Amino acid sequence: MLRTGNRLIRRDGTLRASRDRSLRARRPRRRTTLAASLAAVAALLAGGAAPPPAATAATPAALPIRIDPGYQQQPFEGWGTSLAWFAHVTGGWPDAQRNRLADALYSADGLGFTVARYNIGGGDGPETEPYMRAGAAVPGHWKRPGPETPDWWNPEDPEHWDPYADGNQRWWLKAAKSRGADTFEAFSNSPPYFMTRSGLVSGATNPADDNLRSDQYERFAAYLAGALRRVQSATGVTFDSVSPVNEPGTDYWRAGGHQEGSHWTPASQAHMITALRTELERTGLRTPVAAMDETNPDMFRADWDHYGASARAAIGRLNTHTYGTRGRSGPRDIAKGAHTPLWMSEVDLGGTVPQSFTDMRPALDLADRITDDLTQLEPRAWVLWQAVEDYENMSPAHENSNWGLIQTDFTPADAAREPLRKNKKYWAMAQYSRFIRPGARVITTDDTDTLAAIRPGGQGAVVVHTNATGSPRTVTLDLSGFRTVSPSPVQRYTTDATRNVHREADVSAEGRHLTVTLDPGSVTTLVIPGAAGVNPEATAIPSAALRLLVNDHSGLALTAAVTGGGSPLVQHAPNSGDTAQQWVFTRSLPGDWSSTATYGVTNVGSGMALAVAGDTLILAPPGPSPWQRWMLSTTGDGHITLINSATGALLDVTGASTDDGAPIGVHRPTTGGNQSWTLPAGHRPAPARREANRRERTG
Repeated sequence: MLRTGNRLIRRDGTLRASRDRSLRARRPRRRTTLAASLAAVAALLAGGAAPPPAATAATPAALPIRIDPGYQQQPFEGWGTSLAWFAHVTGGWPDAQRNRLADALYSADGLGFTVARYNIGGGDGPETEPYMRAGAAVPGHWKRPGPETPDWWNPEDPEHWDPYADGNQRWWLKAAKSRGADTFEAFSNSPPYFMTRSGLVSGATNPADDNLRSDQYERFAAYLAGALRRVQSATGVTFDSVSPVNEPGTDYWRAGGHQEGSHWTPASQAHMITALRTELERTGLRTPVAAMDETNPDMFRADWDHYGASARAAIGRLNTHTYGTRGRSGPRDIAKGAHTPLWMSEVDLGGTVPQSFTDMRPALDLADRITDDLTQLEPRAWVLWQAVEDYENMSPAHENSNWGLIQTDFTPADAAREPLRKNKKYWAMAQYSRFIRPGARVITTDDTDTLAAIRPGGQGAVVVHTNATGSPRTVTLDLSGFRTVSPSPVQRYTTDATRNVHREADVSAEGRHLTVTLDPGSVTTLVIPGAAGVNPEATAIPSAALRLLVNDHSGLALTAAVTGGGSPLVQHAPNSGDTAQQWVFTRSLPGDWSSTATYGVTNVGSGMALAVAGDTLILAPPGPSPWQRWMLSTTGDGHITLINSATGALLDVTGASTDDGAPIGVHRPTTGGNQSWTLPAGHRPAPARREANRRERTG
């Protein structure tokens, strides 16, 4: 991430607002008009911190929201924060004060975080005058015992390591672990100064250049592995992963900037990833390599497309940031196709309003980002950039913004008495992190303001809804997708301008429907203890019923051209009665409702199954081969992508053609509409009609 003054910098170096709704990949909103949306925004702006008065018009009908447990993401690993700057500062504060901060983030009465990302600092030379923002000069783990000479550092020499380096961040690792954190990642922003071209850890002189010298890959890998081993030994923490590059494709890491950073081309990223994997194995560390912590999903996908097989094989987990939000389906489908877990490993929002600890607008923006990230990206963990920010730097005299969940002065006159100021983002975060716990499975909804999850163990559900409008909103949750819904009371918790995760009166479901009115400018969590299982008759996930596959870009349907020359799979105008367009999805493991469940997809007319041979889509006799197994991705809006389990390629209209008769094939994930499909029901035609269809196709 990069900030300057009161502006947020795009990852391409241009200015943008931190809340950029126009760039988000959104599911269609079916419930509001443009006028109503503008009126709601105007009401919130006029009201500032306080919620606007409810509209005097007639109460609108309840908004129906379908909760569908038939599509269950992989078990969630948890919520967390990078430590980095704030831990480097506050880890050295008086014991009572730093423990208050640790409780606020990692205790059950706080946010209940379970993930911590530890920053392995590169470290500038001792002769360099301080130039970074408060907290950003994270110490390196090297020690220079004498005068500097060319290539003086030897990773095999214990005298060249500082065994006590970075004690403040180390304190935070132990504090997080003692409060229940169980997932730890180490990450690097820059190599040490003596491995760089510029001699500084803030970037190259030309920000478009890599800063690591071309002869230093193996030495930097040895530095990361050595630091990892020493921190683990000193803290008792075991790192689950180590990430060697951070936001590598951006060109704003400049020598003399105010934080560590380094540019890496895709080729140099791949080199670093494989070098680190080799070094970890050489030294007996089995820690997975995470990559590539790119700034946004589109840049992540572009980097991945350039990696060769060896770099991809060296990666044990994929990481992306969401400072930009377009193309979330790219990392999602790449991770599924690579059978590799995915994290949203860094983001925060400063908001579009001045520094405030009571205004709900930054909190609503954060809630919106969390909901979209979890539904569209399907990450196994969601990690904030840094939960504690520098109050002075956020003040009107400087950035005048709302980064962080807690703000405190990083250069206080008296750290023991320095206030720990929680803003509304803190409480909005709690609406998610206290209730959607590790082991939960996010499930789909058909509403963009609603996130839902099944609780660990499968008994009970949690629903979090954001009402960012200036009026109360009545919603009716359709729970018919669950196998059972017992009449247990539903708990309700609310954060708005005047309340912080406040327990409201319980509500009750009527049969399989729950109706509740949500306050304006609020985030509400509903805990439904009696919801369990999956009702196969009510889920939107395809079963044995006949389906068409209609492409979202062309509007034409996948058709099996069983005779004649050319491609065996083409697109034609949809005809629900044509057996050449009818497909049956057969789940490989009955009862597997996970988002990585695989399906055989069989054509009704030919009896043949969709399969991949090399880079070609074919029809083959049905069988158990992974080349005939397809994973399905969806956000719950009725649109899907289909990912081949063996190759990771997606069902794709070749060349994004809209022509009738254009071939259908497979291609790497692009996030294009020609890889997105809907599944309308097919209908078996009468025998005479089936024969007519056959004659029409064969000429």
